[in-house]
This record gives sequence, C-alpha cells and structure tokens, in this order.
Amino acid sequence: MYKLSERLKELRNQNNISQNALAKQMNLTRATVNAWEMGISSPNAQSLILLSQFFKVSVDYLLGIDNTETVDITLLNKEEKNIIYSLVKYFDELK
Repeated sequence: MYKLSERLKELRNQNNISQNALAKQMNLTRATVNAWEMGISSPNAQSLILLSQFFKVSVDYLLGIDNTETVDITLLNKEEKNIIYSLVKYFDELK
C-alpha cells in the first residue's frame, strides 16, 4: 500500500512540478512539501483536499486507501468522451 509521502512525490513527478512550484500553488513553503514527501509530517485535512483538487485525484487515492485512478472528462464534449470510452474498452479487452 502506498504511503501518502510516496503517492505525493509520484504525482508531483508525473505532473512535472517541483516542490517549490507546488508549494507556491498551495501558498506553503517548499520545506512543508518536502516534509510531507519525506514522511516527517502530514498535510492537514484542508491541504489534503487542495492536493486532491490540484492533482485531480481523490483524497483516498492520495492516502493510498484506494488505488483506482480516475480521469475527469466532464469538460469534454460527447464526441471526445466517446473516444475516451472506446480507448478504455480497447485496453480492457486486451487484458
């Protein structure tokens, strides 16, 4: 099971964002983000919500409770959504 520190670092790296840039986005210090990633401290509930919104994942995913990855497609039009659904079906059938 993922720890929050591992998941946060993974998400940050996947999104090509530095600790400093993430800290600025959340109005924090880089040292705070670093402490979270090192497991020295943990974000409070408000920060967890902000992180989940920033990375577009659930708080459960951040905490390692749920490993289900999701993609928000609410802003896509119907044609674009159908393309996504087709891709998901295609990859699911490959299993």
